Amino acid sequence: MFYLKKFVKMIFSIFLIGTLSFLLLEMIPGDPAASILGVESSPEDIELLREALGLNKSFFARYLDWGKGVLVGDFGNSFKYSEPVIKLILERLPLTMEIALISIAIVFLVSIPLSFLLYKIKNKHIKNFGDFLVGICISIPSFWLGIIFMFVFGVILRLFSVGYNNSFTSLLLPCAVIAIPNIGVITRYIKSNLEYEMREEYIKYLFVNGMKMKWLNLYILKNSILPVVPLAGMMVIDLITGIVIIEQIFSIPGIGRLLITSVLTRDIPLIQGLIFYTSVVLVLINFFIDIIYSLIDPRIKEEK
Repeated sequence: MFYLKKFVKMIFSIFLIGTLSFLLLEMIPGDPAASILGVESSPEDIELLREALGLNKSFFARYLDWGKGVLVGDFGNSFKYSEPVIKLILERLPLTMEIALISIAIVFLVSIPLSFLLYKIKNKHIKNFGDFLVGICISIPSFWLGIIFMFVFGVILRLFSVGYNNSFTSLLLPCAVIAIPNIGVITRYIKSNLEYEMREEYIKYLFVNGMKMKWLNLYILKNSILPVVPLAGMMVIDLITGIVIIEQIFSIPGIGRLLITSVLTRDIPLIQGLIFYTSVVLVLINFFIDIIYSLIDPRIKEEK
């Protein structure tokens, strides 16, 4: 029953997101046909293009056509590129997913040992300085950090390319920029969990009964990481919104840059397709995170 409720909520969320995105974009003032042809175009040419693009139909007719297309994976054709929207998305999706996966790997590879290190430090001044650095990481805007990293590591030190050049190394700098704020969030969260777990009665019991500290630390670390699983959904949202900006800064031809281009050119079918795609991805990720967490901790199903 728990999984059925989650599935129904997921389907309803996807339907609601699609409807709202279509409605909001229809409310944007201006005529896409006039934007495509330019200010010097004649009313007759604009009307012909509106008819060719289906913009002369009623709102409900366009909504039904769009909904039927979405069900079969057809988001229409892009006004700017004159190609199917789904083709444009799938061409840029692998690169964006690669950036996201590398960034997530950096986040967890750094934040887990870093949080444990900060937790183990006894010196109050060093611990406070570490907490201060973590707070700085959380508060740094990605776009500002991207510009600074590009100037320092790309222009001054010449260690990395300042833009994407179809190589893996050219992705490391933007991935690091995306990962740093998330490293701060995950590190602070795991560290607070470690301090909480250390005060639990079962830890005291195991310690009194002679369990070695290295095995005790594994228990504490495992139970401290488990609550981070739901936070992963929020982190993915941050990653996607951060990628939109970072792809533009580093000239990466991914989903984020395609979204910015579609907004600037008023490419309504492409905007609708990208919004729907990103929203569905986020809903699906949150759904699977709920399922995974319920399998890890079965008490979640009883509470809901």
